[in-house]
Amino acid sequence: MPITEKMSSADVTWLRMESPINPMTITGVMMTAEPMTRERVVQLFEERFLPYQRFRMRVDNPEASRPRWVLEEPFDLNRHILPYELPEPGDQDALEHAVSDLMSTPLSFAMPPWTIHHVEHYGEGSALIVRLHHCIADGIAMMHVLLSMSDEMWDPSNVTMPVGPKPRKSLGEQLKRTAKGALGETMDLFTSPSHLATRAKQAGGGAKSLAALLAMRPDSHTRFKGAATARKQAAWSRPISVETIKAIGRATETKVNDVLVAAATGGLRRYLADNGDATDNILIRAAVPFNVRPPERAHELGNAFALVFLPLPISVEDPAERLSAVKASMDAIKKSSEPAVVFGILQSIGFAPKWVHNLVVKMFSEKCSLVVTNVPGPAEQLHLLGAPISSLMFWVPQSGDIGLGISILSLNGQVLVGVSADANIVSDPNELVAAFETEFDALTARYTETVEA
Repeated sequence: MPITEKMSSADVTWLRMESPINPMTITGVMMTAEPMTRERVVQLFEERFLPYQRFRMRVDNPEASRPRWVLEEPFDLNRHILPYELPEPGDQDALEHAVSDLMSTPLSFAMPPWTIHHVEHYGEGSALIVRLHHCIADGIAMMHVLLSMSDEMWDPSNVTMPVGPKPRKSLGEQLKRTAKGALGETMDLFTSPSHLATRAKQAGGGAKSLAALLAMRPDSHTRFKGAATARKQAAWSRPISVETIKAIGRATETKVNDVLVAAATGGLRRYLADNGDATDNILIRAAVPFNVRPPERAHELGNAFALVFLPLPISVEDPAERLSAVKASMDAIKKSSEPAVVFGILQSIGFAPKWVHNLVVKMFSEKCSLVVTNVPGPAEQLHLLGAPISSLMFWVPQSGDIGLGISILSLNGQVLVGVSADANIVSDPNELVAAFETEFDALTARYTETVEA
C-alpha cells in the first residue's frame, strides 16, 4: 500500500483556488555568483530538499472534496530539475522573461507539483527558477526551505522525520486557541507571529472584526482591478541597501516595512498618474500575508499565515506625508483582531462547501487590488555547496481576479522589490518597478543629510 496523508483544510483552500488563468504557483529565483553544474544542482536538491517528504508526494485526485497526499515511489528527481537556456544576451531582462513564461504555466498534478528550472549560465554564475504549488506550502515556508538549504543554515535534524501540515481545527477552535496566545509575540506583525487574541480583545472581539470585514466596502475600480488572464509577467528592482532604508526610518520614526510600503504606494500613484488616471479620492488596499508559525515550527511546510487588508494612501502626494499615513494604517491594524479572524477563515474553508469557498475568495478579492508580501532573510552572505547566493526573489500567486503582486525580500544587507502582474492589469511590470525606484529615491533625497550622517 502506498503511503498517504490527508491534506489539511488550509492546504485544500489553496488547491481549490487553482484555475487556468490564475495558477496557484509560488515562483522564486535564486541567483549564484558562480556557475553551478547540473550535477551540483541535483546533489543540492537531493541532499537538502528531498528530505522533506512532502516534495516526494503528489496530490491524489485534486478535484476530490478530501484530497490526499500520496508518496511517489520510485521518485525521479530528473523530472523536476529541468535545464533552461536563456536567449542572448542572457541578462536580467532575459531572466525576467523566463520567469514570466514559467509563472504563466500551471504545474502538473501527475507528479509532485514543483519544478526547478536550472539556468546554468546567467551572468557570471547561474540561476534557479523554483516553482511549487501553494498547497505544498505558503511563500514564507518556501523561502525558509530555500534559505535553509544554504551551507550556513542547513540542519538535517530539522527534517529527520516526515514533515507535513497537521489537520487544522474548526474556525471557532482556532480563534479560541488564538485567544489563549498560542502563537506568541515577536517584533513585527507583518513578518512574525503575534498575540492575535490580545488584539482581538482590544478591538472588541473577533465577532466585531468579522462584521467589520464583511461590511468593508470594495476597492475603487482602477486599472489595477480587472479580469485576470493566463499571462503573468515579472520584474524586480535594483538592490537597495537595508542601511539606507533604516536611516530613513530613523529620521521619520518608522520601520523598514513602513518605508518600503510607502515607496510602493507612491509607485502605484505615479503609475496611475503617468497613465492619465485619477489618484484622488480612490480606495486601494493591499492584502498583506504574515507568518503565524512559532519559531520552533519554522521548518514546517503547509499554509500557516493570516492576511490583513492595508489601505494604501494613494491620494497623498507628498512622500513624507504618505509615509506617515502608511505607518498610521499599519499601527491601527496591529491593534485590531482582523488578523485572527482572517487566519481562522483561511484555516477552515478548505473543507467547507465549494460555494462557501468561492464566496470567501470573491469577498477577499473585492476588498483589495494587490498582494504585498515581505520576507526578511539573513543579513549574512549565504552559499549553496560553496556557491555564493548573489540575489533572491519570489512571488506568490494572486487569487480570484487579483492581478498584481509586490514582493519584498531582504538578504545579505540588500532588499529586492519584485512585481508580478497580469498582462491585462499592467502591460509592463518594469514600469511599476521604475516608479517604485523613483519614489524610493525621493524619500532618500528628502532625508539625504540624515542618511549620509
